[in-house]
Amino acid sequence: MSINDNLKNHESIHSVKVLIKHRRTGEFIARKSLLTDLFQISHINCVRNAFIAGFILMISRQTITDLIHYGRFNWTFELLFQTVGKLHIVAIVWSLMTLSTAFTVFYGTYMWINNRKFVGVYLKFYDIIWLLIYVCYLTGLMVIPSWQIIKYQLPIVSSAIILAEQLRQLMKIHSFVRENVGKILQQSNKSIDQKLSFEFSHFNQYLYFLFAPTLLYRNNYPRTSIIQWNIVMKMFGQFIIILFLVYNIITNFWMPIFTRFFTNDDITFEFMISTIFDLMLPGVLIVILSFYGFFHCWLNGFAELLRFADRMFYEDWWNLTSAATFWRSWNVVVHDWLYVYVYQDLRKLSNGNRNLSTSCVVLLSAIFHEYFMIVSLGFFSPILIAWFGLFGVLFRFAFPRAKGTRWNIVLLTFVPICVAIIPYFYVLEVSARYFPSKRKTFWNIMFNNDKPSNYEL
Repeated sequence: MSINDNLKNHESIHSVKVLIKHRRTGEFIARKSLLTDLFQISHINCVRNAFIAGFILMISRQTITDLIHYGRFNWTFELLFQTVGKLHIVAIVWSLMTLSTAFTVFYGTYMWINNRKFVGVYLKFYDIIWLLIYVCYLTGLMVIPSWQIIKYQLPIVSSAIILAEQLRQLMKIHSFVRENVGKILQQSNKSIDQKLSFEFSHFNQYLYFLFAPTLLYRNNYPRTSIIQWNIVMKMFGQFIIILFLVYNIITNFWMPIFTRFFTNDDITFEFMISTIFDLMLPGVLIVILSFYGFFHCWLNGFAELLRFADRMFYEDWWNLTSAATFWRSWNVVVHDWLYVYVYQDLRKLSNGNRNLSTSCVVLLSAIFHEYFMIVSLGFFSPILIAWFGLFGVLFRFAFPRAKGTRWNIVLLTFVPICVAIIPYFYVLEVSARYFPSKRKTFWNIMFNNDKPSNYEL
């Protein structure tokens, strides 16, 4: 490599560090995703090429093994058909949610503002009525899609699609209402009537926001001049390939491990340790592929399609030295929403208590993750609340501002442990429901300790 190339790589790395260091929450500027810049560096791009080569070898091994043993490709999609189904119901529920979010929320907010012409006690009473309507609407948006999932017994992936869209739309609704209500409440009733068309958002701005890859509402965002269709096809093409790779890893590496829960009569300590370690490496690959597929490919594909110029959807979480760094860097899109609408509000209400506000944000995130799993799986086992809520808070305060390589190693070691323990306990709960006479579910352990058990854990 020439000296000029080395200098170019050094400048690229330095510019990326500066961009991350000076990022302000809620600020939108035209910028590329971190990996887009890093892949311009030959050394970093070589790491991606190594991953690609490894996945090619993995698929080649499976293909050659099938040809030797069966004389044909033996790629089954039984798991796919079991976890994805009733897509017509998914499409109907999603369409109704989207139409309701698009029209009911926008015109409901417009009606509240346009008819807000009272004074004194009547104005407060008017605002309280509309606040109750808003809360009832959010409650309905939470309950009705979940009820449809339970009613039609949707498979896990189909349920996850609806729940992910439900939570996404809930956060977008709150951001839109909050930003517009904040503007109106700062003005007098007279100024509202005079400047309503200017102050209140236009429907096309709101509609763009509903599909833009951000959860923070703004009337305007930085936009690119053209749509580069080659980038759109590249991003969505990579996303489809990654879905295939994740499915392949789950079926060929995780599912054989999960079958042990249903073939072994006893769950011993030795079984638990060996199973958790067996789940680690495939789990890490699934996490890396899922991160790259969604946060880089999926969001960048939509950003390019909508000419959304701010592509900072994540930061360099792999350089984490504290739990707080990881929460901020892994998912910038959700983090910004939590910071603006939860953390800052709680700090105001708690007289600037940062620790209380941070703990509440972590617990709220854990609750919604657990809600996602409860409705998707059809049972409650507080694994994510315990793991992310309790351990997340403990790690947040145990390593608040840790620095250095050793802390990076410690926390990177914690990631594969996490991605192995969580599916272990969920599958253990499923197997306990499959073998109710031999194992205890979470609720049996909590409220029925007097009954004898045939398992050791």
